Order: sequence, then structure tokens, then C-alpha cells
Amino acid sequence: MARTPFRAHGPTEPKPVGTTACVVLLSTALTACVSYEPAPVDPAELLAGLDAVRFESPEHAETIAEDEVGPRQLAAFAVAHNPTLATARSRIGIARSLLVEAGLLADPEIGWDGMDALASQIVEHSVSSVDVLSGFGLSIPLPRPGELGAKKAAARWRVEELRRRLLEAEWRLAGEVYVAWEDLVEAEQLLEQNRELADVARTTEEYFQRAREVGAATAIQSNLATGDALAIGARQVRLEARLRRSRHALNALLGLPPSTVLPVSHAGSPASDPGFDEEASPEALVELALARRPDLAALLAAHRAADEEVRLEVRRQFPLIAIGTGISLTPGLFTRFNRPAIRTAIARRSMSARLVTESVHGLRREVSDALASYREAERELEFLETALLPNAESSLDLARQSFDAGEVTLLEILTLQRALVDARTRTTEARAELRRRRWRLLVATGALLLPTSAPQADSTDSTTP
Repeated sequence: MARTPFRAHGPTEPKPVGTTACVVLLSTALTACVSYEPAPVDPAELLAGLDAVRFESPEHAETIAEDEVGPRQLAAFAVAHNPTLATARSRIGIARSLLVEAGLLADPEIGWDGMDALASQIVEHSVSSVDVLSGFGLSIPLPRPGELGAKKAAARWRVEELRRRLLEAEWRLAGEVYVAWEDLVEAEQLLEQNRELADVARTTEEYFQRAREVGAATAIQSNLATGDALAIGARQVRLEARLRRSRHALNALLGLPPSTVLPVSHAGSPASDPGFDEEASPEALVELALARRPDLAALLAAHRAADEEVRLEVRRQFPLIAIGTGISLTPGLFTRFNRPAIRTAIARRSMSARLVTESVHGLRREVSDALASYREAERELEFLETALLPNAESSLDLARQSFDAGEVTLLEILTLQRALVDARTRTTEARAELRRRRWRLLVATGALLLPTSAPQADSTDSTTP
């Protein structure tokens, strides 16, 4: 049997344990690294993308080109495409990332102290493997009792605050869309009404011209009738400009190009909460607003986050302990055991509570003012529809009949025509103003239902509502 020749070995060299560990850790860190990718922004490309946006009904998932759209469809489209809301949603993504960071433990510290090797070299003029290995150290900071839970709870409430801020932005945007829709409808109705009044003015002008031909009217009277017709024509130019401004304002809220022309419906009713009652007392509507207003809900979430931050700073008053190859303790003497940070957190919590009080005070005033304004608009429209407008219309009809019978003058007809123009304009504006004030009352009470569901809190976390 062949024998393996014996080989003499010198002294066994120490295995580079520390070097191997460092290589393994470095390789792990490199595989977890994320490479940088630039993300430039080109305003020209962004503008092209905005110009390419077209209106599509969120309810029917089809482009509406021939059918008319109402305020609910417009509000739903605005919530999905308004650039401001897109920015608000991105803030929630940032807060969620911070929530993940809040739940992470502190990284361990790995180091090497060369003092033992240096001292051996100076004193004994040699360095042993023991000197090298004794320089390696590992330290793992431990969270204080309750610190990690308080940190995560505060971060969760900050996420919830941003969610409710997004809901608040959607709520306010929906209210603005409803009011802008009403402005557009009013401008279209006034323009159409002005065209009808222009026909009435031309008829009166023809009356004056015939009367002048037979000697029943003077040239001045005829010119006055012509001047009224021209004044209505000039008003039409102003109304066309108003219609353009109203359309541009609505398109801006929807995120559409300014030149977009939507076939807006003139019929629409507010989508309100079942608990909303127009005949309710101001106190009852304030109670509804306390339960429904998303801006108040956002402030309450911010207060809960501030309260959790107080708890976090209280936990941080205890010493910080780190364990590993040794043990270390940071007592917090120079930070006065975190007393200044605790006082700052308490002050912030007190300020957030005052902000809630301020919001409730403003909410009560806003609801009361909106309800009073709505009641006043109701009374004004009732008077115009039941008294002023019928009187103006019947007076002009009677005057024309009397003029044919020779019982009134043409100047009286002209005066009555001006009264009719004013009565119709005021009535149309009063109807639109009543609807606008109802939109605002719904917004003030929080009863205006949004076309999309509100962001929900994480149901797996007991600290969220």
C-alpha cells in the first residue's frame, strides 16, 4: 500500500477570520445597493401631456362628445386628473416611506481599533494575531422601552393626516367644480336670454320706426329705441367674454386644456349626505359638520400624531444602551435627560389642540353664514319669481296692446322693456346664486358626497382610526 509522503509544516498561520467577515459583509452590502437613475423633467413634454388630456366620463368609461355632462361627472374627473391632487397623493407616498423607516432598528456598528496592535509593536516590536483580533468590535444600539412603538404610531398618524388632507383637497375641489359648473351654466343661460331680449328690443325698435313714419314718434324716441337695442348687443359681447372666462376656470379645475368646450348640462342636483336636511337648525348642521368635515378630521389626526410624538420624547429620556462585544450606555446628561425635547413636543401638542379649537370655531361660523345666505337667496328668488318678473312681463304685454289702441306712448313701452330686461336678468342670476349657495352650504356642512371613496386607514394597526 502506497503511503503518502510526510511533509513537514512550519508553525500554523492564523486564519484571517476578521478579513473573511469583512469581505462577507461588504459583499452583502454591495448586493443590496440601489443604482442611481436620473429622472429629468422637461416642461415642454409636460405641457404636451397636459394638452393631450381629454374628458372621459368616470362613470361610463367612455368619451362623452354628444351627450351632456353634469357636475358629478365633472367633479369625479377633476378628482382623478387635477395636478394639485396628484401632488397631494405623492406626499402620502413619502409619508409611507417614512413609516417604514420609523419601524427599523438602528444599524449595528462594526469597527476595528488598532491600539492593541500599535502598542505591541511599540513595546514588544511584534504584533500577534490576538492583538489584531482584539481590535474588532460590534455594537448594537437597543431601542428604549416603548420607543419603537411610539415612533411607529407617530409616523402612522402622520400618514393618516396626509390621507385626510388629500380627502380635504378632493372635498374642496369638488365644491369648486360644482360652483364653477354653476357659473358656466349661468353664463350660458344669460347669453341665451340676452339673445331673446335682443329680439324683443328689435321688435320695439320696429314699433318706433313705424310710429315715426306715421308721425306718432319723434326721431329722438326712435334713436332711444335703437340705443336700447345696441346696449343689449354690447351686453352680449360682455356675456360672451364671461362665458369664456367661466369655461377656462372650469377647465383649469378639471385639468383640461383651456380651449376645451364641454357640452355642459343645465340640470344637476347636489349629491348630498342622507343626513343633510335643509330645514334643520344651525346647531344640527354644525353637529353634522363636526362629523363630516375632512379638514377637521385632518387636524384631529395631526393632534394624535403630536400626542404620539410626546410619548416618543418621554421614552427617549431613558439612557441609550448598546450591546455587542461589549456594552455601552449613553445617560443623556448633556441633553438634560431629554427634558427640552419633551417640553417642545408638549408645546406642539398644545398648539395642535388650539388649531382644532380654532377650526371648530370657524366651522360653526361658516355653517351659520352659509345657511343664512341660503335662506336669504331663497326669499329673494321667491320674490322675483312670484312678483317682479310676472309684473314686468304682463306690463309689457299690456303696454303693447294699449299702444295699438293708442292708450300709451312709445316711451312708456321703452321704459317697461328696460324693466323686463332687468327683471329677467335678476331672476336668472338669483336662481344661479341660490344653487351656488346650496353648493357652499353642502361643502360647509361636509354633506357634499365625493365621487370617489375616502382614503382608509390601515385596518391592521390599532393606533389608526
